[in-house]
Amino acid sequence: MRKILLFGLLLGFQFAFSQTSKENSKDQKVPATDIQTFIETDIAASFPGGMEALRRHISSEFDTSKINGSGVFKSVTKFLIHADGSTESISTTGNNAAMNKEMTRVIKAIKTKWKPATRDGQPVETWYTIPMTINI
Repeated sequence: MRKILLFGLLLGFQFAFSQTSKENSKDQKVPATDIQTFIETDIAASFPGGMEALRRHISSEFDTSKINGSGVFKSVTKFLIHADGSTESISTTGNNAAMNKEMTRVIKAIKTKWKPATRDGQPVETWYTIPMTINI
């Protein structure tokens, strides 16, 4: 079961973590009081230890026994990474409510601060998205 989950994670992450190039997008800013949240940044936010460390954390924390049914399940988890590396506003959508709840729990369980995104050399607040597909 763990191998199936790991395979699904690796397959899902392969397509998930691409950044929008500057040539193909426009600057979008969302004001939140005195803070601006950026969609396009010079350097994307990253998990300490890199993508492999994030995959290991998700794989070790994710409890497939909490997912009802069998088949291919997909979810997308989106959360805000602040300029100080803390996270909030975690939300998950997908085709299985139990999987959505478990993925939200796994991301909330991350106590390590992220390396924030930067724009013009300054840390900025940005959204981060993690798609996930598992086959049970």
